[in-house]
Amino acid sequence: MIRVRGIYATAVTGLLDEAGYRFADVSIDIQERFPALKKHSEVLLTIKDQDDRSGLIILGDPELLAKVVFLLRSIIPDLIVGYVPVGPYSMYVVRLVERVDGDIWLAEYMPGRFCTVKLRNSHSEGDLLLAHVTRASPEAPLLKEGAALTGRYVRLIQFERHNTSEHIRDAELRLQLLTLAMNEVPQGWGVHFRSAAKNANILDVGREIKELLKKATEFLNVFKPQSIGPVMVGESLALVEIPPDTALKFDTIRERYFTTIPFHHLLKSLGIEELSHKIDFAEKNVLSGRCFSREKVLEAIMEEFAKLHGSRVSIFHKKLTGQGHVWSAVAEIRSPGYVQLRRQSSSQGTYDGFKNIRREEGDQIVSYTWLFARTIIHFYYSPTGELKGIYVNLNTPVFFAFQPPGLKYVDLAMDVTYSPMEGVQVTDQEEFQELVEYEILPRSLAEKYKLFAEKVAGILGEKNSEEIVAEARRLQSSIFGTEVDKML
Repeated sequence: MIRVRGIYATAVTGLLDEAGYRFADVSIDIQERFPALKKHSEVLLTIKDQDDRSGLIILGDPELLAKVVFLLRSIIPDLIVGYVPVGPYSMYVVRLVERVDGDIWLAEYMPGRFCTVKLRNSHSEGDLLLAHVTRASPEAPLLKEGAALTGRYVRLIQFERHNTSEHIRDAELRLQLLTLAMNEVPQGWGVHFRSAAKNANILDVGREIKELLKKATEFLNVFKPQSIGPVMVGESLALVEIPPDTALKFDTIRERYFTTIPFHHLLKSLGIEELSHKIDFAEKNVLSGRCFSREKVLEAIMEEFAKLHGSRVSIFHKKLTGQGHVWSAVAEIRSPGYVQLRRQSSSQGTYDGFKNIRREEGDQIVSYTWLFARTIIHFYYSPTGELKGIYVNLNTPVFFAFQPPGLKYVDLAMDVTYSPMEGVQVTDQEEFQELVEYEILPRSLAEKYKLFAEKVAGILGEKNSEEIVAEARRLQSSIFGTEVDKML
């Protein structure tokens, strides 16, 4: 029923097992750690790492997904969840707006909301057509022209080729399934054999293909696109961000089921293979208490942080929609334990968050943050050193991006700004409140960020840069008071 993969697999499997869920396509490690797991041959939901290991991707049956997300949030309230109910292989009627390149078009799929769609036939601007989601996103989904219908064992997709799931590794079985598709499916349709097909009776798989073909034919015979919007739900998608302080709660949960070193999930998220092997060895040989005490691990993390000094650091500014950008700066470690990031403006424009503060070529941008900081504080100076403005970005706690020398965080929309011309402002509060109203950001956590923004606004313009950073760090510790804040 549920397939779990990735660095959070042990903790998540343990929680779902206690809740009575059944599992499919179980990995060897999970089978060894949970020998009494209840099994199911069919995968209805997949839980896996995000590409940058900063959280989870949960994909599959809409009803089951909603229940699993509710369970995880009831146990770990600080999870940040972006929910896409109409996800992959859902069908929409879209209106073509303009050609982007070749067969790629910009299209409107909901009133005022736009997507990119890949065409398979010739169309013109303004045409209405049926398309299915291939990459779900709250902001900018990717669609392909044609219908898509999903069954237990197969997915039937118009204008596609036959293929099999990466989880079907038996070459003979793949050949048998692909031969079945070529014999049963007319031209213009492709069959994707889902992982559940590897444990199914071939007759049942063939029967489902015929049923989906019949359903697709009946649907297309009567379907006439009249207005944009969703036509049929395929799968749902949840993007679960696990901030660094929340990752420590996953450590505590994992410890209930298997030996777990301090900062296990954060260290695994770095993607350093050698470090990962050392962690696995220590945990399997019950060495975590002797070799990986909390103090020693934190000391090692801070040593890695200190190595940023003098290097050019890439900073990954991630949005909750999965989008974002990367900026880079030269790092200088300052006492006590924060980093100064220096860069120079090479273009002209207006600084983000300000109405009339011009960005000029040669401006100096000096930014400050620290590990687990909920803010990046940017100071904008003219080429002659005159302060133009201060921009306080509010975000999830800062941590290493993959392996050093990178840093990453998730932007939370609301910011605090100051300039001698415009004074102090808290910006983008409506966008921040939408995160709360749509239940992306937990309300209790949002209230702390609001208080943090209010308090930070009170110190801008009155102190120098290092005093502002020190006071912001003190405010974070007093308002959020997490385990990490107390240790640093």
